[in-house]
Amino acid sequence: MNAYLCVYRQISPIPKDLRETEQVATEGSLLRKFLDEYKRSFYDWGDDPSFFAAKHLLGDVNRATWGVCRRDVRCDLEKGDVVVFFCGSNKSKEKGVWNYHFIGFGTVAEVIKRRKLLWTNPSYAPYREFYNLLTDSHGKQLETFHPLHKDWKNRAAAPYIAFDPARSAFNLDSPHLVATWDGEERQETWRRDQPARKIERLLFEERNIERRLRTSRTGYAHVKLNLLSDGKKERPGRPLSELTRALKLLI
Repeated sequence: MNAYLCVYRQISPIPKDLRETEQVATEGSLLRKFLDEYKRSFYDWGDDPSFFAAKHLLGDVNRATWGVCRRDVRCDLEKGDVVVFFCGSNKSKEKGVWNYHFIGFGTVAEVIKRRKLLWTNPSYAPYREFYNLLTDSHGKQLETFHPLHKDWKNRAAAPYIAFDPARSAFNLDSPHLVATWDGEERQETWRRDQPARKIERLLFEERNIERRLRTSRTGYAHVKLNLLSDGKKERPGRPLSELTRALKLLI
């Protein structure tokens, strides 16, 4: 059993990338809707995890998939594993400030091989209009959002993850702001309100984890976190089923 904590970044795309992406969007298209919603949303640029597509195509954000980012985590996941997501946003009016919102958790329903299953198994047909596929049915690059990934083949070699809507809980409408990073310290500062304190205790303090979401002031700042093991031994804390039950109450 695996459980990871991951941060996805909600960036402000540079003008060139925005223009090139907008060229793909025709008036009234789903992509145009994404671009219109993006600035006031908690979506990833590229929609991975695919909360936007899950909401607008399948009617449920809990039916999200994950197929572009965190290749190393996706390679480790099996059915029943859990991923806890936070959204890190640097869209603050204060330059260099990042805000972190607790988005929720997903329980893995399917670990899908792209070309072999995603494009041939009829049960996966609802995902074929999502933006985080990376490849088409012939194994060629299929991306909408710029800049396109130069290492797309390597990313696509890792499984495409589908979450179980009955055992997942995501909040993209009003996720709780738990922490802020001002660019000075290595780690972010967590808020002291009751929901933020409960989330921090559940994910870090009860499991004797000293780090938080950020691990560096620069570079690759949001390293994945294994919630169940430190690589040498199991962490303390409540079982995974109890952890997700407690987290669900805070979403």
